[in-house]
Amino acid sequence: MTSPSGPADNALHSRVGVVAHPAKARTTDALAALRRATRRRGWPEPIVLTTTVAAPGAEQVVDLLGRGVDRIVAVGGDGTVREVAGALSRSGRAAEVVSLGVVPVGTANLWARTAGLVAADLDAAVEVALDGTPQDSDLAGVTLTRPDGSTRSLDVLVVAGVGMDAEAFASTADRAKERWGWAAYFAALARQAVGDPWIVQVRLDGAVPQQDSVRSILVGNCRVLPLGVPLMPSASMTDGRLDVLTVAPRTTLGWLGVFGGVLGRRRGGWTGLRTHRTRHVILELEAPRAVHVDGDPMGEAIRLEFGVTTGAVLVRSGSAGETARGAADDAVTVLLPDNDRDLSALARAVAQRRGWSSHHGREQIVRDAFLALRGPDLTRFKSLLNSGHDHRDLEHLVFDVIDDEGVRSDILTHIAAQAALVEVPDLHVLSDIDDTLRCALHDDRYPRGTVYPGVVALYRALDAGHATTPEAPGDLTFVTARPMDPAGLIEQHTRRGLAELGLPPHAVLSGTFEGLRTHDSMASAKLENFRRFRALMPETHVVFIGDSGQGDIEVGRRMLASDAEAVRLVLIHDVVAMALEERNALRSEGIVVVDSPVGGAMEAYAAGLASAAGLASVVAATERDVARIAWDSPEQEKATTALVERDLATARTAYPAGS
Repeated sequence: MTSPSGPADNALHSRVGVVAHPAKARTTDALAALRRATRRRGWPEPIVLTTTVAAPGAEQVVDLLGRGVDRIVAVGGDGTVREVAGALSRSGRAAEVVSLGVVPVGTANLWARTAGLVAADLDAAVEVALDGTPQDSDLAGVTLTRPDGSTRSLDVLVVAGVGMDAEAFASTADRAKERWGWAAYFAALARQAVGDPWIVQVRLDGAVPQQDSVRSILVGNCRVLPLGVPLMPSASMTDGRLDVLTVAPRTTLGWLGVFGGVLGRRRGGWTGLRTHRTRHVILELEAPRAVHVDGDPMGEAIRLEFGVTTGAVLVRSGSAGETARGAADDAVTVLLPDNDRDLSALARAVAQRRGWSSHHGREQIVRDAFLALRGPDLTRFKSLLNSGHDHRDLEHLVFDVIDDEGVRSDILTHIAAQAALVEVPDLHVLSDIDDTLRCALHDDRYPRGTVYPGVVALYRALDAGHATTPEAPGDLTFVTARPMDPAGLIEQHTRRGLAELGLPPHAVLSGTFEGLRTHDSMASAKLENFRRFRALMPETHVVFIGDSGQGDIEVGRRMLASDAEAVRLVLIHDVVAMALEERNALRSEGIVVVDSPVGGAMEAYAAGLASAAGLASVVAATERDVARIAWDSPEQEKATTALVERDLATARTAYPAGS
């Protein structure tokens, strides 16, 4: 459908039909404002029809169209607007020429908020309803299957929900809504916070169903709640898609993440919120659950099937209605690559943009930037994102900033397809920090905080690979169980601690607060980081460097089990004096235990992962760094230098410089 600007817009005597909910407190004032506005224009008196319980709006639309109106105005809440919009969308030719205006006088007015209409000033709302810009608007629909097998099909104006939020709507009395307004909904929702999750099968656009454990699922185009609280920040009524929001906190404390995610426009990760964008979705529930449509309780259902009709109704909206997409379009020339695009500038533009998740159009731009790159350009672009100076790196962009899992899937699928074309994989180093880079927890051989002698040179030798120069920046990533807070402050602290060590460009993959509980949970957090890394950089081979004190042996073991072809070497820095028998057993699994970075460099050289020049640089750096350590005691110095000197002697003898 196109948005006409023909006779209906330019008519001197437009005929306005009104469908009004008579029980709303502000309906009388809204009708008075409408009559004043039509008189000012010299138009005939509006034809006003009121709704009833038996006829909530659709019949009135049919009546008004029969009387020849060219504008219909809905005065009421979301339920009234839904009835009017649905009836108008099914009116045939009239849906293409008769516009719908809305004067919101309901409790929440979610449609009006998403469309950018002002509900507080009735005169301003009337002006938009009569003469706002005509814009094709989508309309969703849902078919509910009841526990007894019967079905019911309904229009969805803003959002439909199943689970906790529907239970909250059902438990909110009309008297409470009249007295407290939208606050009554939030109070009821808070009472539903304590409860058990339930299982649902989610099928998006015909894909394989995915099972999920959730508290609530919402489907629709509801961008904001009252007070401007962003529910579905990427929602749009003009893109032919629906937003699917799952609410799945893991624990009672997880609700803090949900609230933080909603208020901070964040989805995924620690928030307990996940989003998808789709044209068609089927929800199969394990047991009947309460359902609401646009805040109206609809009883229980066992299955819900959603679809969307693009451009179903011609809506008059204000200029603020969907401006975010325009802002995103302005950024296209900055972000979308072309044949002459500077990849460094592109990476900076992507990394430095804040608030990408505030609108789906912006996420699409980021996706298009990835999809336009191929082969070495894509690998270099990803490495450049990882070589920045703050937490806004590749992993943060794809897994945290991007809310839409469909957009994320597009990016990861393209990355995987391009990786399959790489003939000679680059080498990437994944490294722990504590007791691997510097003495921190279990190692008493060095003064606390000491950066291990030669370790920075080891990272550089591995970054360069067997050649004498590195092929790409950003080939070093620190994998840590340290948590990532919403603002990235903890990760920034970690980065500041690494900034002045002379390391190659690097990224940091953080964990969660839950991952700090035990060594096993720390190992699991690091392994999850490894899985994310492999999804982002599947064209690389990996060296993992950890220590023997924090579960890194188990991390290395699981890495080898999950992706043995990609993991070329697992180096474990021994900080607990492991027995020789244990070391030999680990080596048989592919896990090599060393006492110093020099030992690690010898293993990397023997495996063809570092050059002779790289090994020589580690030897020279170790000799220099050991001499600079301020030891805690003579005994500590004697014992540790003897250990390091043993590795140095082996390196000098077995791998003389230049061999």
